[in-house]
Amino acid sequence: MLERLLILAAIGVLLASLGILARARARARLQTARSAPPETFWDAIKEGPDGRPLVIAFSTPSCAACHTAQKPALTRLEARAGGTVRIVEVDAAAQPEVARRFGILTVPSTAVLDGAGRVLALNQGFASTERLAGQLTEELAAKV
Repeated sequence: MLERLLILAAIGVLLASLGILARARARARLQTARSAPPETFWDAIKEGPDGRPLVIAFSTPSCAACHTAQKPALTRLEARAGGTVRIVEVDAAAQPEVARRFGILTVPSTAVLDGAGRVLALNQGFASTERLAGQLTEELAAKV
């Protein structure tokens, strides 16, 4: 019985360590993206700043979650923002260099940029309308 408890405890410690490591890597990717010059990202997506914040949605044609969850969340965000936010979709399979510049590891993923092109947030995996709106709130509030 004691051996089983020790094994379970070891597995728990391992899982907790992996979670901490994953969060540290995500923070490092965000810091790297935030320290890069904005032109890096605008050049990658072949768009230019227009003063509005930008949400870049990374997906692939075969990503079910991208089309059934992330796309509707982006549509709701666009309707809620009333034209004050731009949304650009990037096929990560067709444009892997763009995904690499943002440190995207999985789809769906989103990158939130301010009006000047600086990275505000990176979301690996699905990001709800509320989460994206929250990440944009400060940027939009500054414009009002």
